[in-house]
Amino acid sequence: MRIDGWHGELGGPLWWARVLGFAVLIGLLLGLIGPFGSYMNGSPLVLALHWIAMTTVGAVLFGSAGPWLVTVGIRHGLPALYALGGAIVILAVPLAVVSALEARWLWPSQTRVLSPADWYVQTLGIAVCVVGFWLVVERGRGTRRNAGRIVAPDIVPAASTSPMGPLLCLQMEDHYVRLHRTCGSTLELMPLQEAIARHGRDGLQVHRGWWVAIAAVAASERDGRNWRLRLTNGLVVPVARNRVLEARAKGVIGGELVGP
Repeated sequence: MRIDGWHGELGGPLWWARVLGFAVLIGLLLGLIGPFGSYMNGSPLVLALHWIAMTTVGAVLFGSAGPWLVTVGIRHGLPALYALGGAIVILAVPLAVVSALEARWLWPSQTRVLSPADWYVQTLGIAVCVVGFWLVVERGRGTRRNAGRIVAPDIVPAASTSPMGPLLCLQMEDHYVRLHRTCGSTLELMPLQEAIARHGRDGLQVHRGWWVAIAAVAASERDGRNWRLRLTNGLVVPVARNRVLEARAKGVIGGELVGP
């Protein structure tokens, strides 16, 4: 997944370096602030280490499982914001458990009075703030990078390579773009047009939410006034009526033209 202006995919070493670095900085900040009365729990060093440990655990948890939960939510028809909120609500549960166990080991007398509900609400509040701050920072960084980027429209970028095989098509999923390849798919956070400029080569946009590689088209099908493309991986892609002429000119569909 590409995060607004940063050239990398979710799970790569540079992405994790950014996430974990952000987690450490937030942990230091929380250690200085001491939210929920934790500033009274003794040594500032121990307090800072506690919050750094918790934000690092949270970063690993949210960075690994969060995108998957968001994708599941979007696939089930949820808007991206609701899917993100659901992911935070779910992942705050294991994070609250880890936080409670670690804090009760460090400060048993101070934390004994907190109920499981207290731990969850406090963890959820911190998680919402940290994830929101991360998204704001990344969006701002992406905007600044894009503002300074000069794009030559006549230059076609080289096709991206992947161990998952050649690119078959691009599918828009709300704010994300799914890259379908021979051996699976990945999600990137970017507009479809940017994904086409970055990854698209030897293909065409057949719908406002789809781009296909010409070599990936196995067959074309017509259902009344509508055209569909069947790709080599079995995926069926709709062709918008205003894209039929171009698709026919590229040779990816045949038969009669769709009438007005």
